[in-house]
Amino acid sequence: MDDYGYGEAEQLTYQTVLAFARDRVAPGAAERDRTSAFDYALYGELGALGVPGMLYPESVGGTNASTLAFCLALEAISRVDMSLGWVLWVGAGGARSMLRGSDEQVAAWRERFVLPMVAGETVSAGGITEPDAGSDTAGIRTKAVRDGGEWVLNGSKIFISNAGLEHCAFVTALARTEDGFGLFVLPTGTPGYTMGPPLRKMGLHSADTRELSFADCRIPAYHLLESGGGGRQQVVGSGFALTRVYLASQAVGLAGECFDLSLEHARGRVAFKRKIGQFQHVQAMLVDMYLGLETGRLLRDRAARMSDARIPYIKEAALAKLHCTEMAKRAADMAVQVFGGLGYMDDTPVSRYYRDIRAATIAEGTSEIQKHIIAREIGALG
Repeated sequence: MDDYGYGEAEQLTYQTVLAFARDRVAPGAAERDRTSAFDYALYGELGALGVPGMLYPESVGGTNASTLAFCLALEAISRVDMSLGWVLWVGAGGARSMLRGSDEQVAAWRERFVLPMVAGETVSAGGITEPDAGSDTAGIRTKAVRDGGEWVLNGSKIFISNAGLEHCAFVTALARTEDGFGLFVLPTGTPGYTMGPPLRKMGLHSADTRELSFADCRIPAYHLLESGGGGRQQVVGSGFALTRVYLASQAVGLAGECFDLSLEHARGRVAFKRKIGQFQHVQAMLVDMYLGLETGRLLRDRAARMSDARIPYIKEAALAKLHCTEMAKRAADMAVQVFGGLGYMDDTPVSRYYRDIRAATIAEGTSEIQKHIIAREIGALG
């Protein structure tokens, strides 16, 4: 990690979290995948290590780490368990916007939501996607109507991560209002807020995914975080840019593990009286994996550093997300191919990686949406 210009704190973050991932996360990853079970105690250990708190200021017990440092932590975790990394970036930062609220909001939420999230005791969910509105967030139909000192929400969301986890404290739901869009905090257990059963998925089995329904959900007026154009803009602008870099980081981690496992296998597996790494087609796959990994890291690092420098990085986030997730998808496919029949067996980690990475090219804006964003940002739309 010395070759990428990381600072001492960033290198220490990666090394510490990777050691934790190897020692504590990796041993049970396959079983969690098999049983679709989330390990709350393990997430609590991440909290004790300070990983969720990296996203928060010291005033609430966090460490105010750089975006790049948190991305390196995500990368390290995703080398062994994509599901846990997914739960982390979706769920750990949900209370940050509360600290930007009014004095009334900060006072009301600090003890209830912020401090437990910093400690890794709770997670949150983001309620954006709907049955008829995925990447097209302008098509959202969930509505919020002001009624005196309350907001009343009606609608539904789908493919929502974390909401059904036992320690999920709230969902931030994007809804239409009279003057545009609003971003609302709905605590778990709010009357009228119901969840469907866990959705069956190709991968990410130990990460919870559900459909949510809101039927006359009443919440206090101060549960509105952003209003007007700000609610949607917070999501599709700065919000999506950041989470796309997070997903790119997960992809870099998974691709890195696919490469390392494939290289090790190619050096040891013998076929036709030769180690398979001596065959040019296997070499070509390993080189393609390595090249994609190196370029992906550079794109991810640039976007993360721009975020830290408060420089607009919508284009760079889209480039990183597009390249890294598609690259990791190819890397997982090639890893299965290098392992051959073993790669198709769930006893081999690359089988799980192959299934898990597929969601990354869809979530937070599909690859096709990323291409549209990049085309717009470089002026190709005219």
